[in-house]
Order: sequence, then C-alpha cells, then structure tokens
Amino acid sequence: MLQRDPTKSEVSAASKVARKIAQDGDAVLISLLPDQAGAEAYVPTARGAGRRASNYLTVDEKIIKDLPCRVELATDKWDAVIDEGMRLTQQRIESDPMLSMFLPNWKAEPRAEQRARLAAKAAARP
Repeated sequence: MLQRDPTKSEVSAASKVARKIAQDGDAVLISLLPDQAGAEAYVPTARGAGRRASNYLTVDEKIIKDLPCRVELATDKWDAVIDEGMRLTQQRIESDPMLSMFLPNWKAEPRAEQRARLAAKAAARP
C-alpha cells in the first residue's frame, strides 16, 4: 500500500504486470466498481473515483462468479469459472423483473464460443 495516490507511471507499470500475470493464467484481470471489489482493494481518492470502475487482479472465485463484472483478461484456465459467473448473472437478470426490463437483450456468451466467433470474424477479414 502506497498510502497515497499512485503516479500515472506507477499505474501503468502495475497494469502491465497485472496483464502479464493474467496472461500467464495465475489470476484474472477484471473491472469492478470499488464497492464490489471489497475493503482491501485500492480505491483512488480523486474526485468521482468512488463511482468509477477500476481493474483488479484476483484469484477469488467468489468475486468472479458472484458479481457481474467485465473480464479484462483471462486464459483458458479460468474460462469455466468465468462462464459459471456469466450463467449465474444471466439467471439473476432473468429472475428479476426490474433487471430484465433494464437489460432486455443481455445474454451471456461462454468465453470459448466468444473466442471462436472472434477468431472466425478475424479470419474472414481480408
């Protein structure tokens, strides 16, 4: 803990290291709002930072499964955990009339299917 806001270069260096750790399959890099990430997570003190999503590197499967979050980077090792989280989020949306109303077209797409679709789309480009 720095006990201060990090500089831009410190944030950039930390982000590069986090991406490398996630690419190696040792953790998952996700975006969460500060109140979703838990008390031990760093929350920037800049104005409005308490409402902005930030990247977090985590191995906590409870966070990955229980919270609707955007996965920034994860290798095949984490696909099943992330897919389970997407499935649970889809169930919550479908069972909650208010969420269903606000997110009528939200549909979880398993990561393996998403990767295959993106690879096919990239291969189709000249």
